[in-house]
Amino acid sequence: MKDADKALELDPKFVKAWARKGTCHQMMKEYHKALEAFDKGLGMDANSKECIEGRAKTMSLIQSSQHAGSGNDEERMQHAMADPEIQMIMRDPTIQQVLRDMQENPASGQAALRDPTIMAKIQKLIAAGVLKTA
Repeated sequence: MKDADKALELDPKFVKAWARKGTCHQMMKEYHKALEAFDKGLGMDANSKECIEGRAKTMSLIQSSQHAGSGNDEERMQHAMADPEIQMIMRDPTIQQVLRDMQENPASGQAALRDPTIMAKIQKLIAAGVLKTA
């Protein structure tokens, strides 16, 4: 991770460093950060094989963790909740209201998800393992 960060410090447009950073986050089960790194790499080179494959693998890992009910879910959630970005999203009153709406009135919750900002935050919570989908 340090090597990738240093490479990006020297050249923020170095796609291979974004791919490596994404892979490091993926291995640490920080899937929301892995997706972010792969997306930044793809923003610079939409044809980057490493970023495309890394993003696809991360999405697969997120989906399998959603359905597998793996034993390290609690550990992964605690790790995610230690992340300041996730904490900030969870404290956001708008997100709290959307989550309540999704439990109490799914139609209202679905309407809120049409907002790209809210949807991005919810997807980040899912990728971090804080939210589960049915």
